[in-house]
Amino acid sequence: MRRRAVAAVALVALAAFLVRGVIDALSSASDPPYVSPSGPVVEILVGRERTQRVDLTSAMRDGVPDLVRARALLAEKVPRRWVVRTGRATVIYRLDTRLALRAVRARGDRSSIRVAARPVASTVAAPVVAQALRNNCESAALEVLLATVGRRAPQLQLQAALPVSGAPDPVGYGPSRVWGDPELGYVGRPDGGGTAGGFGVFQAPVMRVAEGLGARLDDLSGRTSGEIVARVRSGTAVMVWIGLSDGPYGEWRSPAGRRVRVNFGEHTVVLNGVTRDGRLRVVNVLRGTRELWTRSDFEVMWNRLGRRAIGAPVDPARA
Repeated sequence: MRRRAVAAVALVALAAFLVRGVIDALSSASDPPYVSPSGPVVEILVGRERTQRVDLTSAMRDGVPDLVRARALLAEKVPRRWVVRTGRATVIYRLDTRLALRAVRARGDRSSIRVAARPVASTVAAPVVAQALRNNCESAALEVLLATVGRRAPQLQLQAALPVSGAPDPVGYGPSRVWGDPELGYVGRPDGGGTAGGFGVFQAPVMRVAEGLGARLDDLSGRTSGEIVARVRSGTAVMVWIGLSDGPYGEWRSPAGRRVRVNFGEHTVVLNGVTRDGRLRVVNVLRGTRELWTRSDFEVMWNRLGRRAIGAPVDPARA
């Protein structure tokens, strides 16, 4: 009897041991340990937002990334484009695969590699506005620009808010005549007429009017055309001064004695997007039209007015 009792106890202990082993095995199977990737991870950024991680572990060969395999993984895992809508702007981004592979080759270890997707096209929602007066293109274009940042102000209200420089018509004749300074305020008659028929106003007074409405604008004058186009492509509208024609040119002295030389073909438009093939989306207030301009056409006209431009600050979410 004693031998049977000892055997029974042994069998119970063995069964308990086996049951515990099964429970432990099931527990381990349901919660496997985390294994970190053994290759680089590409983090793709759109603006300031991290959108996707691509593990390139399977592209590693003897501790070195196989760029052919890495390219195939990126093509498989990464979408062809991202469409990002922020406020009134719609921006299309794409990953530059060559840039990503260059970064992988330079840092082909286990570290995280950040690569920014680049904007390739954009559209900023902007109203079509036609100037109400013969010579108020600046206030009409400002109405369009302010609308892209959520500020509504009619052009005639903006025109009335512009400071005025000099008399409505020039005094005297030739280069020695005295008239206003467009750097300081509006010069001439907004509705046309008079002895000169023009003129208009440059960026500083326009920016002060916008600031009075709570809209701070950046002076982009003197920037390269590449910088202007990049800013628009990233989803920010820009108001530019252009010369519709190469002249006629005029010259006079301001009331303070400063020499003023202008192109009477002066005009302003708003750039509100870039197409995928690089053309510029334009709101032209001359007749209230949406137009597409080539970059070369824009550069020619923009250079005629000394590369003047203003724009809303860049949204950090799209920078």
